[in-house]
Amino acid sequence: MLTKSHILTLRRTTPDRNRLGKAIELAGVTQNEVAHGVRGPNSYISDLVNGRYRTITLANAYRFSEYFQCRIEDLFPKESQMAGARICGPHD
Repeated sequence: MLTKSHILTLRRTTPDRNRLGKAIELAGVTQNEVAHGVRGPNSYISDLVNGRYRTITLANAYRFSEYFQCRIEDLFPKESQMAGARICGPHD
């Protein structure tokens, strides 16, 4: 879904929490389309984009990376690259 150029732009984006909103913008899709594509509620996508969640499960991060055809790190950078957000595994 994201082109190589989009992914490079995404990687240069300095996010407050995550890059999901930027990915949605670059891909030219709506939050509703993403919700349908990852089989999640619209409110969850909105909450992630607007930084209302500080964590995301690895399974959900994987769904987003599959949807946008990029790496998880492209959407959700390592904690050391971000201020406060992180990806949670099943035991966090």
